[in-house]
Amino acid sequence: MSKKKITIDGLARMTAEQFAKVDERFNSMDARFDAMDTKFEARFDKLDSTLKTVLDVVLEIPSKKAFNRLENKVESIDARLTSVERKVK
Repeated sequence: MSKKKITIDGLARMTAEQFAKVDERFNSMDARFDAMDTKFEARFDKLDSTLKTVLDVVLEIPSKKAFNRLENKVESIDARLTSVERKVK
C-alpha cells in the first residue's frame, strides 16, 4: 500500500472546490426558495383578499342580538307615537 501525500496547495485546491460546490448548491436552493416565495406570496395575497371580502359580508349581516335591539327600539318608538297620536286627537 502506498500512501499518497497531499500538499498544502492540493488541500487548499480541494477545499476551495468543495466550498464552490456547496456555494452552487446554496445558490440553486436560493433560486428555488425565491420561486416558492413568489408563488406563495401570490396565493396569500389572493387569500387575504378573499378573507377581507368574507369579513365585509359578515360585518354587513346584523346579529340576532342587534336585530332584537332594533326591533325593541322600533316597538318603543311605535308605542310613543301611538301615545302622542291619542293625545293629539
